[in-house]
Amino acid sequence: MNPVREVLRADDAALHHRSLSIRKEAGLPEEISALRVFDVIAWMDGKSRNLGERSDLGR
Repeated sequence: MNPVREVLRADDAALHHRSLSIRKEAGLPEEISALRVFDVIAWMDGKSRNLGERSDLGR
């Protein structure tokens, strides 16, 4: 998690602020953290590129 935390804090927390902006645009409550927003976006991106398929993970 440290690399993710560092990315969220880099460039005056630009990604953190963008995640909060996305949360607001999506109409999500403030209880949803910037990290959770980032997590869902990363998951959706991976899913759209079939990165989470069991066959891709060698299981």
